[in-house]
Amino acid sequence: MSADPPHEVSSLAELQQLAELIDIIYYEVSGRRSDGFDQPGDDAEEEGDDRADMQLMQRMEGNRLAVRTRALVATSEGRMVADVAALFQTPDPVIIPADIAKRFAEVIATPVTRPYLREALHQSAVKLGIAAPLLSVLDLEDVGLSPTVALRKSAP
Repeated sequence: MSADPPHEVSSLAELQQLAELIDIIYYEVSGRRSDGFDQPGDDAEEEGDDRADMQLMQRMEGNRLAVRTRALVATSEGRMVADVAALFQTPDPVIIPADIAKRFAEVIATPVTRPYLREALHQSAVKLGIAAPLLSVLDLEDVGLSPTVALRKSAP
């Protein structure tokens, strides 16, 4: 007796209706001050402008879709990393074409993970006693087009 083949999702709207957010997973939250006790072999940050580099990753296994957002923020005061995933589940296993999966990650999942990234980066900075970076407001049309996002620093 064979099982029916998985249904192929035909649109972003269909995937949005099927996928339910079931968990938020932290893979990494870290921070390091730039001043202090440099160790030989430390990868020193280049002098220059503050920056935030973001990566968007996704994985589908059975009926679970994980979308990860990783942000590395480097300022003159320190370096912080936050890596957060939103875990979605569909009622049954589905096949998601690459273009729909990419758009889902950019438009649906990224706005879910963004507040968790912001909070993790902010708390790391507070614990380190450095100015907390603020990621710019998310422009959904620009998500995924560039690995670098605008960065603003809050008052110390």
